[in-house]
Amino acid sequence: MTQPQNQIERIRKQPWDWKTKNEYEVVTVRQQPYLHGHYRHIFDERDYDIYDPRYTRLKSSNWETFRDPKKFWYTTYIRDRKKLAEEVESAFQLVSNLEIIESLSENWVNAVRDIYTPMRHLEYGENVQMQYVIRYALGTAIEQCATFQAYDKIGRAQWISTWAMNMQEHHGEFLQYGKDVWTREPSYQPLLKYVEEILITNDWAEVLVAQNLTLDLLLGNLMYVHLNEKAKQVGDIHLASLNLQIDKQNKWHADWAFALFDVLVNDKATSRWDYLKSLGYEEWPGDYRWGRTLTDPRETRKKRWQTSKSFRNGLISGIRKPMKRYWHFSLYLINIIFK
Repeated sequence: MTQPQNQIERIRKQPWDWKTKNEYEVVTVRQQPYLHGHYRHIFDERDYDIYDPRYTRLKSSNWETFRDPKKFWYTTYIRDRKKLAEEVESAFQLVSNLEIIESLSENWVNAVRDIYTPMRHLEYGENVQMQYVIRYALGTAIEQCATFQAYDKIGRAQWISTWAMNMQEHHGEFLQYGKDVWTREPSYQPLLKYVEEILITNDWAEVLVAQNLTLDLLLGNLMYVHLNEKAKQVGDIHLASLNLQIDKQNKWHADWAFALFDVLVNDKATSRWDYLKSLGYEEWPGDYRWGRTLTDPRETRKKRWQTSKSFRNGLISGIRKPMKRYWHFSLYLINIIFK
């Protein structure tokens, strides 16, 4: 069955005016497929599509509306973060040359060992949380921001680890001590529990609220802004220079999350499927959501199993004779592969 020509044009219509077109939109807008998935999940009992609006309780009439305030795409993001990384490395080298770490007071060293070193584990945990948003968010613009934030988080964990290694060259153990504090210190357990709860949160938008608009605004400002004031007072340029760059990242994380939820709050969508209308798919004859099916994707699992079973039986009969010696092992492998 072929689609009407005017419908095809509507689907392919570019979402920008050529007079205002920019590189960010060229590589971002409408890059994600919405209906024509190559396969369906077989591990998820909910039987959702690969990109499915039911992964969040929020609704949107057009998931392509959101734009990153910074308009980061791969090239611009890498260029910006390369500059931040060079500034951190230069600051660490300067601190080493001036022998500032050796001159820090014992009280200050013990304080940052206790409260700052465990942050590397928090940042890594938030990186994993953002991976969930990357996978299940709708729209490349949202997924792209989440991807770059995940890059920031893993890079930040490495920065803090480098800071800790610099410190322990002159002031005893930091890395293992920070891990012990994170996993065993009673005062840190509510924070650890919060991070773990976000890791098992099913709604990707809820993960964003919990991380960008809650934990990072509260604890992030405390550790990377307010602690910096004290670091400058005691002459700890080592920590202050690192926090200065981390705060720049945090501000963008908050900005894009606020921009996204501002778009969603002002969206008047009444159904999770409203966004399909903006893409021109409302009258697509193969869309089972409107009762018009060429083939129902929900039957994919059954058909896949039947195909796999017949193929497996054929494969077994074909290899039985030449593989008598390894028969049991090969049968075991085949059953795992086509289970």
